[in-house]
Amino acid sequence: MRVLDVRQRKAGDQIILSARCKVRRFGLDVLNFAVPRRFADFLVADASPFAAALLLPAMKLGEDLEIEGSISARLHAGMTKMMRTIAGWDVGLEPIRVVADELVPDPVAPRVTGAFFSGGVDSFYTYLSHKTDPQPITHLMLAKGYDIDRRNGGLWKATVHNVEQIAKEEQLTLVEIDSNVRSLTDPILSWTYSHGGGLAGAALCLRGGISRMYIASSADVEHQARRGSHLAIDHLWSTEALSFVHDGWEATRMDKIDRQIARSPLALKYLRVCYTNKKGTYNCGKCEKCLRTMVSLQAAGVLDRAETFPAEIDPKRLAAVPIEGYDEAVFHRENLTALRARNLAPELQQALVTALESAADDSTRAGSVAQRIRSDIDHLDHSYARGTLRRLRTHVTGRSI
Repeated sequence: MRVLDVRQRKAGDQIILSARCKVRRFGLDVLNFAVPRRFADFLVADASPFAAALLLPAMKLGEDLEIEGSISARLHAGMTKMMRTIAGWDVGLEPIRVVADELVPDPVAPRVTGAFFSGGVDSFYTYLSHKTDPQPITHLMLAKGYDIDRRNGGLWKATVHNVEQIAKEEQLTLVEIDSNVRSLTDPILSWTYSHGGGLAGAALCLRGGISRMYIASSADVEHQARRGSHLAIDHLWSTEALSFVHDGWEATRMDKIDRQIARSPLALKYLRVCYTNKKGTYNCGKCEKCLRTMVSLQAAGVLDRAETFPAEIDPKRLAAVPIEGYDEAVFHRENLTALRARNLAPELQQALVTALESAADDSTRAGSVAQRIRSDIDHLDHSYARGTLRRLRTHVTGRSI
């Protein structure tokens, strides 16, 4: 895999950092990171963002990452350590060589503190937890094309509007960054594993201004899954100028709601966890993530004050919610434990028992085999047919992922 021809250019009200990348077997793709022009002074136009974004996909392919241009010397050392850690996870990612024309210290001295912010439980907890720090978070970074489907313009628009309101009320600066990184890496490696490098790449673009970047942990230290963002690796994306912090690992999801979300009128006014945006709703109140968050809010005694959610939970819908994977099961068990400890909502307790039992019953190998076959087909289509089958499937099903 190769990165070459790193460029910075202006386009309308944006400034774009791009590189041509050899990702597929044939031809070159252009990987972009675009930010509003008012952040031009923050941009560092080297290859470090592209190295971070493509590291784990290159590990998946078993291809060395060859870089035309320079990257941060400290980042290179960190990626070397990171690859050894990830190889020990036994998830099909093996160390490769990262070769760049130059390894140089960052020539900048940034001063502000930022955090990735989606408006969810984890990012709200991180922001609220650091409000009284000597160097509090002043810049919120919202990444387009990451956790929100790029075709879901309604949800993106609503999310931007609400995060703008949060920034206005808290006297913060919102940084919107737009990247096509996921469209290039998804067919090679699941976003579950590649999203950490995608986040790091976005922040590395702006290290001329940002000196510290918080990445909110999705799980406490006891339940950290081996994923692209992890306590053991996030700090290794750091450079001489920019430090990454994996934040919130000391708290469970229920702890985060009890300690910060339930006590914050701001969070209860704007909290967003839903990816679906069904019928234009900010939180649909019906998907797995909405339902588990609503149960947590109920356990904390604040569901009726959470303005972006329905005020009531349907026990039948909760009992039937599909629980997929280790992470989701952990969060639902936390909810069940909290409801039992507080002697609340016996009908929701029984619904969670039913849902968790169904999740255990459905954990067969057939699904994982089908997923592997689908992943292999996507990879071949991406590498040799430039995503023709993927585009056709999106057109027919209406789903891009």
